[in-house]
Amino acid sequence: MAITGRLQGRASRALLLIVIVAVQFVLFETALRTWGSSEAAPAFQALFTGDPHLGYRLLPGARTQFRTPEFDTTLVINSSGVRDDEEIGPREPGERRIVVLGDSMVLAVQVEFPQTFGELLERRLNTPGSRRQVRVINAGVQGFGPVQQLLFFRHVAAAFEPDIVVVTIYVGNDAEEAVIWEPQLLGARPAALDAVRDTLLTRLRRLVRRSMVLQVLRLRAIEGTRIVSRPLGPPEPPLQSYAAHPVERIFRGIDLTRQAVERLADEASAAGARTVVVLMPARFQVDDADYGRLLEIVRQAGGDLQRDGATHRFREAFGDLPLPVFDLLPALRAAMPGPDLFFQQTAHLTPRGHEVVAAALAEFLRESGLADGGAPPAGR
Repeated sequence: MAITGRLQGRASRALLLIVIVAVQFVLFETALRTWGSSEAAPAFQALFTGDPHLGYRLLPGARTQFRTPEFDTTLVINSSGVRDDEEIGPREPGERRIVVLGDSMVLAVQVEFPQTFGELLERRLNTPGSRRQVRVINAGVQGFGPVQQLLFFRHVAAAFEPDIVVVTIYVGNDAEEAVIWEPQLLGARPAALDAVRDTLLTRLRRLVRRSMVLQVLRLRAIEGTRIVSRPLGPPEPPLQSYAAHPVERIFRGIDLTRQAVERLADEASAAGARTVVVLMPARFQVDDADYGRLLEIVRQAGGDLQRDGATHRFREAFGDLPLPVFDLLPALRAAMPGPDLFFQQTAHLTPRGHEVVAAALAEFLRESGLADGGAPPAGR
């Protein structure tokens, strides 16, 4: 009887502990969702839905208000699943369409839709005297790398009947993204156990991403792991795409990016569209103070940072493709010094940054003849 009583007492205490932890979790989650701001917030997660080809995409018809200490924006996703307050619809007679593929730098949740560089580009190309009416379609999706851009064009954006497809490569992490999506690019089917593992990991990531408490715990766990692992050996220096001597994964990712862009260009050409590659730099490539801070961090981790290393490697990778490649870095650097081009916390373009990008792209498209339907590059 005494043993039974002790077991019941322990079970009661364990149950009480579980209840306390659950209540605290709910309270913390509610507080963070009410007063905090991150991609785990319901307002942001409401923008996305699962997709069998892409993993996830923007939810058609979604609408939300996204607030952080840096910005407060209204986000509207149309029925085609792209950020636009108008429907795509059939192409009007004489209309030219430009589809801009990319990641969060294109989606640009940090600014209102009329302030995005796609909308600003559309207005610049439709000045009085323009030969044709141009519509620019924002086909950016948060977190999409080059392989997902290819798949998004294939399964979604090709139906928009574009004349020009702009593939926006964020040089800071697209090599890493391409490696993650290598099986989908190469058409490889994972083994059964790997498929189950990947499914479980995907569900776990979604669970963590939807909980602000779990997001905080994840960051704390990562930092704790780094601290514990330091005595065991030097960690891999961060920002590998910019390292003086990148790990092999980066070169593999750049090659996979090239393959994805080449396939996308072939599919676009078959649909009567031309492809343009745009290289988007990271903030520290433009902001000297940010570069100085990151340089010190990388050196402390035992690495060496080449400020424009990623840009140069991508330009070299695309060099033998018969596609126009436009690097935004010179235009953004030329706009400095001045008001911030990037937000300090999110490292995404500010309204002024979007203006600079739109002006540079408009000039490039006009000078290349693409804006008015000039002759396509050889082979495309």
